[in-house]
Amino acid sequence: MIIVFRRRGTRSRDRIQSEMEDLFHSMSVAGRPLQLRSPHVHATAWRPPLDVYATADALIVVAELAGVDEENIQVAVDDAVLSIRGVREAVCDEAQRSVHEMGILHGPFAADIYLPFAVDHDAAEATYDRGLLQVRLPREAGTRIAISAPDTDEPDRA
Repeated sequence: MIIVFRRRGTRSRDRIQSEMEDLFHSMSVAGRPLQLRSPHVHATAWRPPLDVYATADALIVVAELAGVDEENIQVAVDDAVLSIRGVREAVCDEAQRSVHEMGILHGPFAADIYLPFAVDHDAAEATYDRGLLQVRLPREAGTRIAISAPDTDEPDRA
């Protein structure tokens, strides 16, 4: 099945209606949106498949990015969000072609993962092997606060 996204109209109401139709169509075909608008990417971006899980000492994120060159991937983390961005180049760049089936998304991609706990940014690691990006974000060690008793040498003020 070929999914064709059309952008119709120049008025904002027509554009919004077109985007809503595309969203409902993509959800009915794949069970989840195939494309999304990202505030960090000017063009329409697709979201790669992700596995996100927590262990006793870290949050692990695995993104399926088959066919993406390592230099086309950016991984950033701030206080509460892990951002994965990049571009997958089209496999076929023939100007004259007859498409029979199209299921591999290409172009810009974006994924934001909200962190469920504080992470140690300095110890974060990312590896890319055979099309899988794995990001390991260790839990930040809690700060232990010492509790002190009031100084008993001072006379009571009554």
